[in-house]
Amino acid sequence: MLTNKVNMKNNIQAIVLAAAVTSLVGWATQGPTGGSFNAVQLSTAMYGKKADTFVVVQDTSSSMNEPHTHDTRYVAHRDAGQSKLELAKETLSHMNQTIPQLDFNVGMVAFGTGCVNKAEVLYGLETYDRNGLGGGLTKLTCAIGTTPMGAGIDTANSKLLAGLGLGQIAMFIVSDGISDESHTSDGGVGKEGALAAAKKVKDQLGDRVCIYPIQVGNDPGGEEFMNKLAAIGGCGFAINAMDIFSPKTVAGYVIKTLLKPAENTTAPAVISPVKITFSADALFDFDKAVLKSEGKQSLDNLMDKLGNVKYDVIVAVGYTDRIGKEDYNKKLSLRRAEAVKSYLVATKGVNASDVFVDGKGEANPVTGTTCIGKGISTKKLISCLQPDRRVEIEIAGIRE
Repeated sequence: MLTNKVNMKNNIQAIVLAAAVTSLVGWATQGPTGGSFNAVQLSTAMYGKKADTFVVVQDTSSSMNEPHTHDTRYVAHRDAGQSKLELAKETLSHMNQTIPQLDFNVGMVAFGTGCVNKAEVLYGLETYDRNGLGGGLTKLTCAIGTTPMGAGIDTANSKLLAGLGLGQIAMFIVSDGISDESHTSDGGVGKEGALAAAKKVKDQLGDRVCIYPIQVGNDPGGEEFMNKLAAIGGCGFAINAMDIFSPKTVAGYVIKTLLKPAENTTAPAVISPVKITFSADALFDFDKAVLKSEGKQSLDNLMDKLGNVKYDVIVAVGYTDRIGKEDYNKKLSLRRAEAVKSYLVATKGVNASDVFVDGKGEANPVTGTTCIGKGISTKKLISCLQPDRRVEIEIAGIRE
């Protein structure tokens, strides 16, 4: 149940609400809108930086030159024959139009073996400027050759992230996730080379870096690979470009990856983050993804506390304990996330396109090493790992 009371004033400009429960997360899908992009303007009076630096690592290999008409989500797009590279550029352009003009450090690297020489810096590291980053995007002119993603990540690491004063870092890796494992441009290691490079970045930068892969296209193997990249970062997540195509979903993605509520602002009524903890076991039976009556009541209480406050984005990120297989746990956490989303949409009038969900499975356990020991029974282990079974809910709202 919710124990924190929040004074919801009429002139609220921002609300960020974080809540922990278990196994629930993901991002809602909203297809392309077509036509011109009318970016949501995120106020610098309301938002500050969660990341101090962000870099884009962009795939320019030959598979990115392919059209994406095979994906049914592209049917509504104004140009269904558009190449994956063109869609990637459009997605990054939409983000660039949405990111508020804060003093981020920004850089961009392209990787391939045709249009660039394995991996090249196309922009930065510079203080964020919308026109400057836009100019960097214009250098993404073609897609040819093999996929040395590992070289792209290594180049971003060595040439853009080796300096001092970079603070918290967000790495966006934009690719279809398809790799020719037989090529020799990165030692013939293909995806394994990319995963090793990502691990090297994480080992060097630790908790300072989060990895956010953006998949272009819907190749199942590519999706699995992009999720593995995100898991190495620990604090990031993978998403499909088509899930962040409308102005509102792009704004939600920018908020989640780069921003936090502004501090010491003179803007009226900015409410500090309120953390609320639920037990996932109160929402679901163990190893199940059907909401119990107690779980529905907890969600009812959450929405009642929000009252009539207008919000832009609801993000649900969930986690399981380590019992069971990793792949199963990720799927379970996603099913639980979808169950919560479905309940909010069906009973609380929440717009489905405003809810983003992602299943993290057993990643980021809060119990650490406290539940490790020889001879511990399954029953005691389940009880000990209860804090790991949680769901984090973040609500971001804007009042004009």
